[in-house]
Formats: sequence, structure tokens, C-alpha cells
Amino acid sequence: MAESRLRRFIKYVVIDILLAALISFFLINYVVSAFKIEGDSMKPLLRAGERVLISKLSVRKGHLRRFDIVVLYKPDEPDKSLIKRIIGLPGEVVEIRAGDVLINDKPITQAVGGDPGAGPSPMEMKALLIPQGMYFVLGDNRRISFDSRLFGPVPQKYIFGKAFFRYWPPAAMGKIE
Repeated sequence: MAESRLRRFIKYVVIDILLAALISFFLINYVVSAFKIEGDSMKPLLRAGERVLISKLSVRKGHLRRFDIVVLYKPDEPDKSLIKRIIGLPGEVVEIRAGDVLINDKPITQAVGGDPGAGPSPMEMKALLIPQGMYFVLGDNRRISFDSRLFGPVPQKYIFGKAFFRYWPPAAMGKIE
């Protein structure tokens, strides 16, 4: 009798562990994941070594807007990832003139990353029409950022997460806006 109780207990523990592993796998691969910031291209908002949570679900549903901070596969090295801000949407014309980013010939009015001058973009860029299904991304620290100015618009399929919460370091913990 004690042996059958032990077997039943082990059976339920194994089932619970497998179920927890399956739920964790589903959540990490399809809903929410952690991402470690590397480099300073998103300074002052995000710094190297910080960790954020990214929503994979919002990207799958196509809820991408201008100024969203997204994680994407690096176009020239798809096994590596970058974190950038969406600036241009499909069908828009992006241009950088005299350090100002223009969308459809109008300057961007929102300060990026909480830095009033996130800085003029050090590069000039001729007008570029963003094809359907693609996005133009820039780093907030434009002087050092490797972004769409160099590799062009990014296909939506390369964008796999939208940053929404910083959890490390604890002193900076909170929602990312």
C-alpha cells in the first residue's frame, strides 16, 4: 500500500514537472522573454548590461508603432540581436537632413529616449521609401548606433520582441516608455 502511494506521488510530481516545463517553453518562445542589453546605442534610456523583458506576442499580432523599442535579428548576422527604436513605418518616406529625421517631409516632434536632443543624426540620408512589411529603426545614441542608416529597413519577420519592462538593475526597474 505504501509502495502504491509512493508511485502515485512520483507520477504526479513527474506530470507536474513536465507540465511546468511545457508552459515555460510556450511562454518563453511565444509570449515573453528576457533580453540583455549589449552596447550603448540606446543610451540614455537603456545601458549595456541592463536586462529587459520583451513581448513576443505584441509583435506577432502586428502591434508595432513609431517609437516602440524592439529587439530584432541583426540583418547581416541573423544569429545576433539588436535593440532599436522604430522610427519609420511601412509606406512612409524617411530622410535625414541637417541632422534632423524627417518622416514624409516633417521632422519628428517627439524627443527620443528622454533625451531632449537624442542628438542630431550625424549622417545625412537621402529620402527612402520604406517598403510594405518593413520598418526603419534607429538607436537613441545615434553617434554610435548601427541601425537602418547602415543596413536599411528591417523586415517585420526580423523583429521578434518589443521591450516593455526593465528588471535589472533593481534601481532602474520599471516600465519602458
